[in-house]
This record gives sequence, structure tokens and C-alpha cells, in this order.
Amino acid sequence: MAKTNQVIENKTFGDKCQFLITSEDSKGELMKFKFWCRPGGEGPPLHYHPVQSESFEVVSGELSVTCDGEKRLLKKGEKFTAKANSAHKWANEGSEEVVAIFEFRPALRTEDFLETLYALDVQGKCNKKTGLPGTLQFFAILNEYYGELFVVGPPIAAQKIMAKVVGGFAKLIGYKGFIPFPKN
Repeated sequence: MAKTNQVIENKTFGDKCQFLITSEDSKGELMKFKFWCRPGGEGPPLHYHPVQSESFEVVSGELSVTCDGEKRLLKKGEKFTAKANSAHKWANEGSEEVVAIFEFRPALRTEDFLETLYALDVQGKCNKKTGLPGTLQFFAILNEYYGELFVVGPPIAAQKIMAKVVGGFAKLIGYKGFIPFPKN
């Protein structure tokens, strides 16, 4: 479970985040973290959160945000919110590191999701190109955070079935949906 001011780092992609407000701090209303991303950092695939908004505020550098097909470049001091059910993604297309504040409302289990992906990277269990774990591990994670996010592309019904069936099987044979980030 993430703690306030805890920093987790993804060595493969050279990004890190510092939890500023955890779900526990806000009684589930907000999860907020400071994020550092190297130049060329692609961020997640185009996705959406059915019941959660995601906000980005740039502290330094420039963050490219695409939301519902519209691309915008956020500069220092600028903020944008992708509302629930809005297809969005972000990237650092600039030549400098970007530092931004991300907020998720409600918090749901987003910090656990991030902690799991970063922990798997530390364990060397993520693909060096995609940053994603193997298939069974990935579906165990989707099972754990069922319904909190979907990628744009495969039909939602197929994503739900795969998360429930394949993810459930993966957990049954020992894959974990939540993996805590190692303590320093």
C-alpha cells in the first residue's frame, strides 16, 4: 500500500512518481502524485476510466495530452482534466524531462495499480520495449482492478471476459494482482 511521499521508480522507462495524497489520506476521494518523465516517454496506450477523472498539471517541461481525439500541448502552469469515459493518453514529446502533477478522482485503486507495474519492473518481469508484464501476469492485474480502466481498441466485452476468465485463472495458479513496491 502506497504511503504519502513514497517514491517509486520505473528503471526501464526512466520515470518515477511520488505519492502526494493517497486514497487512504483522502478517504478514497483523490489520489495525487508528482510525476517525472524522460524525453520521449510515451505514457500509457489510449485508454479511459469509466468512473474516474484524470487531471494533469505541468510543473516543468511540456506534456502532450490527447483526449477524445484532440491533442494539446500543456506547458508550465497549465492543467487539463480528462473526464470519466474520455479516451485519453499522454506523452513527453519534448527534449526535456517533464514534471507534472496527476490527480485521479475518485482514487479507486490507482496507486495499487501503479505500484504493481513499477514493482514488476524492479523484479525484471516487464518487457523492455512495452513496459508490460507477460500475458498471464497482465490479466491477473486486469482481474484485480476490474472495470477501473479499459484500453481503446479491443471490444470492452472481450476485455471484461479476458480480465475475468484469463485473469481469474492466472490468479488461481499463483499470479498476483497486487504487488507492493519494494521498500527502500
